Amino acid sequence: MKDNKIKLIIYFFIALSSVYIYYMNQQLSKQNILKEVIYEKYQNKQMIINGEDKPLILAHRGSRYLLPENTILAFKTALDIGADVIETDVRKTIDGELVIFHDKSVERTTDGKGDVEELTLKQLKSLDAGYKFTPDNGTTFPYRGKGVKVATVREMFESLDANTQFNIEIKEDDLEVAEKLWKEIEHQMETTTRKPRSILIGSRYCSPTAHLRTLAKLYQTRNNIAQLPISTSACEKDVTKFVILNQLFLGPIYFSLYPITSYECFQVPVQSGPIHLDTLTFIDTAHHFGKHVHFWVVNFKDEIDHLLTLPVDGIISDRSDRVVEEFKDHNIKSKQFQIPKPLPSNSTGTYFLPQFDIDENHTCVTITCLLMQRIHQIVISLIFSFLVLKIVNFRNNRQALNQTLKKKN
Repeated sequence: MKDNKIKLIIYFFIALSSVYIYYMNQQLSKQNILKEVIYEKYQNKQMIINGEDKPLILAHRGSRYLLPENTILAFKTALDIGADVIETDVRKTIDGELVIFHDKSVERTTDGKGDVEELTLKQLKSLDAGYKFTPDNGTTFPYRGKGVKVATVREMFESLDANTQFNIEIKEDDLEVAEKLWKEIEHQMETTTRKPRSILIGSRYCSPTAHLRTLAKLYQTRNNIAQLPISTSACEKDVTKFVILNQLFLGPIYFSLYPITSYECFQVPVQSGPIHLDTLTFIDTAHHFGKHVHFWVVNFKDEIDHLLTLPVDGIISDRSDRVVEEFKDHNIKSKQFQIPKPLPSNSTGTYFLPQFDIDENHTCVTITCLLMQRIHQIVISLIFSFLVLKIVNFRNNRQALNQTLKKKN
């Protein structure tokens, strides 16, 4: 009798928990919560109004399939094409200068060798940043010897209008990079017309963005401004945590109890391993807590079209030209907007249309993310191991039974 009562209590608790989880998840689509501003230039686009957000176009490394990536030329052209935000990367040289560079090594994009962190700024400046760019898979290299150089963070800011909105990723788990980057941002806000909340900082590692927020908070207090002067995106650990809880339908409960205060935006791939993130459940949960959702790196027409059926806040792409065309087709951008024509047909053009597309690979830096990416392989392996163990045990038990029967006979 006592066991039956315990079972009834357990069943009642499970049923009650299930109803509560269902109720909390149902609230996601019923509340239109004001999202925090991450780009002041587009703050009128940052509200959920009947689910009709206008997503932003973020030019990945300045649209790297159209021009030499992470160069001033690429950034200026991306803005001309119609991108809203410049997405780029920052690394530190051996002599402590911040440069715009994605890879750890310089070999993929320049005529040099070695790692950025092992070279001086002078050595990097001697390299040809357009040397390896090819629009036709190695047949031609139109920017070789054209004076395309690696830029510093200061040069990037000074070469573009102070109204340009940036998305900057810190590539290494390095607090010194975070400090130096903050000093550059502070310098721009103090000496130019750059406004607070015009730069979003991201990193796969949690400590650089956390340190930046601490420095930005001091600036906010000192200058008595209403909000943090920068915004940040979730690090890989925080994204993974959010995704796992969301997959278990526990996100609404957990984050209601423990509000998110360390970032304003999720920047995620469309898919990580077997888990699709381009779903209403993921996006609605993020929006429920006032967070923006940007997807990377989206280059194909069908992917862009699919995302535009969802309330996404931004699309990060190597093909900003392609995204602009889709935005025009979906009446997000004016149909009168004209994209500058490419080289070589346009003699005054600055970019080439690539003759090939490459899928972006998503790599992880945390064990949890790696496990999540490979969860289908892990599950299959566990099932296979379980079946093998069962077969082995069955054979052993059968042999033992046969031996017992023989002894009896």
